[in-house]
Amino acid sequence: MAPSPRPASASSPDTDAEVPLAAPRAPGENGAPRAPGESGGAPRGARGKRRRRALIAALVVVAVVAAAVAALVVLGPPALRRRIIAEARARGVALDPGKIDVDLRSIRLRDGRFSLLGVRGISGTVSRTTIELRGLSPARIATEGVELTLVGIDALEDLPAWVAQYGPRAAALPLTTGRVRLGLRDHEGGPEVLALADGALERRAAAPVEGAAAPRPEIGVLKQARVLVAGKEIARTDIAWSIGAASISLGLGGEDLVSAPLRAELRPRPSPSASIELAPTPLSAVGALLGVDVGASTMVVAGTLELRLADGADRTALSKAPLEGPIALTVKGFTLPHPKELDGLLFGNTTTVKADARLSADRQRVALSGVEVAAGALTLKGTGTVERNGADAAIAMDLSGSIPCSLLAGSAAMSHLTGAVGLLARDLVSRTLAGSVAVQVRVDARASRLTAARVTPSAILRCKLRF
Repeated sequence: MAPSPRPASASSPDTDAEVPLAAPRAPGENGAPRAPGESGGAPRGARGKRRRRALIAALVVVAVVAAAVAALVVLGPPALRRRIIAEARARGVALDPGKIDVDLRSIRLRDGRFSLLGVRGISGTVSRTTIELRGLSPARIATEGVELTLVGIDALEDLPAWVAQYGPRAAALPLTTGRVRLGLRDHEGGPEVLALADGALERRAAAPVEGAAAPRPEIGVLKQARVLVAGKEIARTDIAWSIGAASISLGLGGEDLVSAPLRAELRPRPSPSASIELAPTPLSAVGALLGVDVGASTMVVAGTLELRLADGADRTALSKAPLEGPIALTVKGFTLPHPKELDGLLFGNTTTVKADARLSADRQRVALSGVEVAAGALTLKGTGTVERNGADAAIAMDLSGSIPCSLLAGSAAMSHLTGAVGLLARDLVSRTLAGSVAVQVRVDARASRLTAARVTPSAILRCKLRF
């Protein structure tokens, strides 16, 4: 049997007819081998087309974003500046962005200036701001070299209302701030009386407050800030802060208000008031916090100060209004210096101080009236002043009191005689002595060196025998 002729090849020069090729079989069909790792489903060509379409779409998106950024960089700096200013204003900040640089991932501002809308006396500068982008929208803000100036305490009065209005939107973007400096001046053009410098600002999430409509306070901490008074550094510490709709709180010496030993709260409305609280704290720690020399003391101090507008003060000029309020101070581990004969009167180890304070309009002088110092059975009353002198202050007090001669003699008898003899002698002198001893004490000290305080006591005897 003759063999069948072989079909001509499509490229054979012997024929012009094209012989159709057999249709390829799907992998696995009729014994056709399947490629390793290949499964049934869409053909390899269809999957390749989908991948190409996805890649093209991604390239188109990147090209559109790049074109938009390029247009902003090359064609529209004024439009970009207007957009940045508008975004800042929507968050309660009047911003001059300074110099602007843009790339595909961020916008960088240099040497900007800003103030807070509706807040008197607060303005600032920022060396560098980086706005990270997600597409064409801001995703995160990082600032460096922020300097904030507060002129008078009127600025603090307006701040809670600003937080209530703009706080939620301003806090919507993550913010990191390094190298912050905050300075306080009594009045425009005046010297800087207090500064918090070189701290790193950390904003923290606040717990919800009662009431669904009540906004959360803005809280955070200024880490390891240098505390300067009249240009002199007195401490370096953490300063916690909280700004709510009704108050501003600061805590010196702790990362949160609860742990801070020294806390201050300002309540601007309806009538401005403030309070300062010192939790029971070793005097050595308080001295380190305030830059005061207290020596190697083991005393523990606690106290409060309440301030409000003085009677007749102008409510519209809070920075120039005198303030007044009560002071209460407790010192454990301290009693007034005294001779041994007064041990029976100055019993215990706690001294309390109460006074009414009036802070002058220029914030240079505190007048103390109704001063009352009590230790054991001895109570001294009088007046005093605190005069500010740059980073220091001069303290002066004139105190007086009286001790019944019978108590004084009884205390003296008990200090020299013990047991039943001492009790008998005390009863005897208590029955036979009348009158009193007038005691006067003059105190002169400087806040920076309390251990060198000069205490000058004097006494006038007005005792007589009973018949």
